[in-house]
Order: sequence, then C-alpha cells, then structure tokens
Amino acid sequence: MEIICEHCNSKLSVADEKLPEGKTATIKCPKCKNKLSIDLKNRQANGDPKPAPNSFNFDEGTDDYDASERPFDFLEEEGNTALVCENDPDVLKQINIVLGIMDYSITTAESVRDALKKMKYHTFNMILVNEAFDGSDPDANGLLVYLERLSMDVRRNMFVGLLTRRFASMDNMAAFLKSVNITINVKDINSLDRILARGINENELFYAIFKESLKKMGMA
Repeated sequence: MEIICEHCNSKLSVADEKLPEGKTATIKCPKCKNKLSIDLKNRQANGDPKPAPNSFNFDEGTDDYDASERPFDFLEEEGNTALVCENDPDVLKQINIVLGIMDYSITTAESVRDALKKMKYHTFNMILVNEAFDGSDPDANGLLVYLERLSMDVRRNMFVGLLTRRFASMDNMAAFLKSVNITINVKDINSLDRILARGINENELFYAIFKESLKKMGMA
C-alpha cells in the first residue's frame, strides 16, 4: 500500500501485512513526524484507504510489532536514512536542519539501548553519535564499540560521524583511532553542512577506488 503524507508529500510504502486488519491505524511519517491516520475498515474500490477521524495507535496496536524499533519500515527503499545520537537540544536541532536539507529521513535515539534497538532492524546510511551520548565514557561508548565490531560488509555502507569536544573537526588520525569516518567538533556545528559534504565526498571517492580494485582482483 502506498500512502502520501499530507504534510510533506513524502510517499510511504507500507506492507499490508503490517497493518491491523479492519481497524484504523496511525503511523508517523519518518521524514516530518506527522501522524497519519489510515482507515482500514472501509477501503475504496482501488484499495486505497480512506482518512478517518478515529485512530488506532499503530505503535501499540499489535503484540509483535514495535514501530519505535523499526523507524523506517514505511520508507521507500531508495531513501537515505540517518540515526542521530545527541543529547544537547541545540546541537540536535542544527543536525536535524542540515540532514533535512540533505534529504535524509531522520530518527533520534533516546539512549544507547534505544539506538541499538533501532540498528537491529535497519541499516542506516548515516549515524551521528556524540562520544558522551547517554552519559557514556567517551573512551568506552557502547554504541561506538558496537559499530567498531560490525562486519566490514555492513560497516562500509554506513557513514559514521563522531560528535566530540576533544578532537578537531575532520581530524583524520582521531577518526581512524575511533573507527569512524569523520570527527565533528560540536563548536563547529554551524558548519556541519560543509563538514559533512566534504567528508561524504572523500568517503565516496575512497570506496570508489576500493570497489574498482576489488573488480580488478575479481572479488566483486
């Protein structure tokens, strides 16, 4: 089933089996967070649902489905997604503005545990994590440890940015030591768009060379 968000006009693809049959479901648009009500009691002849005033909370409507753990089940496959792990509301606001302009669908984590739950069901294109997120020891952040231990086949498809107060932005040695793609000093958050653009371009160039080398060796 395809649903159009009336607020941002994003097209969402929803698997029919994930919707509560014969009820009215409410889901959040992953891009703008607008709540969408879907009437499954009286579908139109073409199969499209009708809007309905009474809503069933889809997040709580089934026993085996937790939408908060699967934030992008309803996103078109070609869309880029980002997970943001930052507790400072001012920094978080700027990140959301920049990633929104870059056309990322964004979800934020409330804790390291919440972030790991979200990553269990979705491979994010970008992850921005503060090294002290959720009160973590910057040198023993559970989320960063998890990312470091991911298989390379999974990890190379993610762009990971480390938000930090200890390292300079785009410190390549610090990024290497922390197993991330880029470091972003929070003092430079107002330049986040330029920092990410340069980092992403460099990362894509590196992997373009890497993938070409694999092809030449007959490994891709």
